[in-house]
Amino acid sequence: MQIEQRGVDTVLGSDLALGVIVFGRLPVSFGLGRWASFTSLLVGTVAGTVLVAPLALVSLRTATNLSTSGGVHVGVRGRLLGSVIGLLLSLGCTALTLWFGGDAVVGCLDRLVGLTAGGRSHAVVHALLAACTATSAVFGYRMLLRLSRALSVGLTALLVIGVVAYAGDFTTAAPAGTEYLLGGFWPTWLLATVSAGLSGPIAFITLLGDCTRSISPRRFSQPRVFRGGRGGPYWYRGGWNVQAAVAWAAGSGIGLPCVDTPAYSGPLLPVTGGIDLSFLISGGVTAAVYLVLHAGRPHPVPPARTPERIAVTV
Repeated sequence: MQIEQRGVDTVLGSDLALGVIVFGRLPVSFGLGRWASFTSLLVGTVAGTVLVAPLALVSLRTATNLSTSGGVHVGVRGRLLGSVIGLLLSLGCTALTLWFGGDAVVGCLDRLVGLTAGGRSHAVVHALLAACTATSAVFGYRMLLRLSRALSVGLTALLVIGVVAYAGDFTTAAPAGTEYLLGGFWPTWLLATVSAGLSGPIAFITLLGDCTRSISPRRFSQPRVFRGGRGGPYWYRGGWNVQAAVAWAAGSGIGLPCVDTPAYSGPLLPVTGGIDLSFLISGGVTAAVYLVLHAGRPHPVPPARTPERIAVTV
């Protein structure tokens, strides 16, 4: 079994997934036309990229992923907060993949062989997809790399065929009878910008360092940040930077009432015009509280590197 050695040995992949295509459909389903949908996706994606791209520089400096690098701010044990968030994001992406993929497979089988689309057929297909996903993850990135090469060509061909097949029904306007979801153009456009554009780069926020850490020029790192040992400049208080944890909790507490999902709508949504701005609000509050609590306090600085320090690969 081939196992990656540095987290990312080869950077190659494809985002031609059904879930990504569904993201592109969201603005249209909100009542926007072609150009309004295009600009909302463009502005949201650029804004999200500007917000999260600088985080890639962190791993370039620390030579490890962002969750581990977070130990500098929240402590050796406090960095588990980032690890848990990354795990939840991964589970969410996996669930979306299984959901969209399972429905697509069942729909195709229904048309091809007359498979009844019901709870039992969905359960079997979802279970098979989950098994394939787990197998690919266990056997490492080389299998994913081979699959990606084939899927990139196949999915590109399908997209081209889809354009030809639906050319007769193509229109630049929103579906007939579709009204703006939030009652007006600009509120609906802003909703599409945040939900379909901004959310794309944000979804990769914990993964950015996985590419830059493998090309970091730093050969030596701080073992105290990466390992669970006591002591060191980032041990803080019992492995936690309490002030940073308080800032994170404050941001999360303010953000939750601004969340809008099919299962839960926060009480502060009317204040934001019905638009889910929870990420932006949480980030702003967390940063502000962190700066206030650390005002006038020197940030711990690691001792100078020496030849005796060992290289660490995480």
